[in-house]
Amino acid sequence: MKKLIFFIALIFIAATTIAQLNTNLILAAQPPASLSEWGVRREILTYIINTQPGLSFPVIIKAEIKTTDGTVIGTTDLAKAKVFTPGSATTILFAADVLPLENILFTGKYKTSIQRTGKLPADNYILCVQLVRPVDFTPASASVCKTFYLASIQLPILMKPYNEELLDGKIAQTAITFRWTPVVPPQTPPVTYRLQVFEVLAHQQPMQALRSNQPLLDQEIKGSTQYIWRPQLSFLPPAPVVSDSAHDKKKTFLRFTWTIQSLDALGLPVTQTDANGEARSEPIVFFVKPTARKNN
Repeated sequence: MKKLIFFIALIFIAATTIAQLNTNLILAAQPPASLSEWGVRREILTYIINTQPGLSFPVIIKAEIKTTDGTVIGTTDLAKAKVFTPGSATTILFAADVLPLENILFTGKYKTSIQRTGKLPADNYILCVQLVRPVDFTPASASVCKTFYLASIQLPILMKPYNEELLDGKIAQTAITFRWTPVVPPQTPPVTYRLQVFEVLAHQQPMQALRSNQPLLDQEIKGSTQYIWRPQLSFLPPAPVVSDSAHDKKKTFLRFTWTIQSLDALGLPVTQTDANGEARSEPIVFFVKPTARKNN
């Protein structure tokens, strides 16, 4: 009988201890894919611990990231996790405390993705957070879970100059207007678009020019999807070149290629799952009809 009473008392004490630490998790439904960005933006994740006065004790935060089928793809390395004692009333923590990347162990393709890009693949996930005691890691609070979605990002589509558009040289000397579609879905904070323009020489293909030539224009534009370039270039006739157009065989048009690279708040590519791994839109070519050379 004494053993039974002792066992019931232990269960009661454990239940009372768990009740002492009430927690709540607030998580953005569609946070950024870059987990390092979570740590610098407090509005993404908030973890609230409510403790009864005088009953605070040391704990460790255990976090798990799961797929929607319940498979754990990332979990806190409890042996490395920080031990802390919550305040006597309310303790408010953020992602840097709850989900420190240096202490999270990822598995399989998710580990590869985090190591290569710092981001999880686009998908639906579940984040569960629980307080546990040091040493034996027994629960000190109930586990609270929130779902979140990492959207697949669509890079900008280049609109103007459109592919193989021919621009008048005199007008182009004054201004060339570039337009493109925004990154979808919209990002917070806004994406920075890096606009680059390269001249394509007679012996080059456009991709060769992009990879080997110095850009004539290299401009970062935050949030906006239009930029007016005032090149102040002479646009003198080159040697005859063959354009990429099937109906333009030999012309004396100047060739240029342009592209947009999309960067996040940390200056990193918004996605590294595109073919070049740089979040760079498919480059397109435009032509400039050169201005006439002046006779001496």
